[in-house]
Amino acid sequence: KYCRYHRDHDHDTEECRQLKNQIEDLIRKGHLRKYVDRDAPQRRREQRREEAPRHKRLRIGGDEEVISFSEADYEGVRLPHDDPVVVTLLVELFTMKRILLDSGSSADILYKHAFDQLRILTDQLKPVKTPLVGFIGETIHPLGSISLSVVAGTAPRQTQVEMTFLVVDTPSPYNAIIGRPGLNLLEA
Repeated sequence: KYCRYHRDHDHDTEECRQLKNQIEDLIRKGHLRKYVDRDAPQRRREQRREEAPRHKRLRIGGDEEVISFSEADYEGVRLPHDDPVVVTLLVELFTMKRILLDSGSSADILYKHAFDQLRILTDQLKPVKTPLVGFIGETIHPLGSISLSVVAGTAPRQTQVEMTFLVVDTPSPYNAIIGRPGLNLLEA
């Protein structure tokens, strides 16, 4: 795959949303009149109707609400991007900021500096014998694991789960990392 617009190997030029948005903007401004097929907007609208939207079901109490995403949601988003997703969640009823969502992590991590602020005694940690290996190959031995209540979202659209974190004493700009186990619990 290669995008000539971005000069990058992440996607093909034909799939480049940012290039398509740029071309559509030039068309709207009238710069590409001689290249525009006047029937194209109608065909494009019909094609969008046929496409099934990507969606996720969100639980609200006993009901489910469909959350769907369309091309309009990409308006103003510069693609491709690999920005980290950092969120704020309620952890044990404390508002915890700077939580990294990392689908590449096989564990949910709570850093010791954040653990200490929750005022939970270290004797409540369950022993963990298996070390963690980071992406640069360093080995970290967790201080232990602990199950904590985590609330995502705001009422009435929120979910609460019991998440097991490995507590590690290592420097980090984040307070916690929600990996695949936590993302699965949150059905994210």
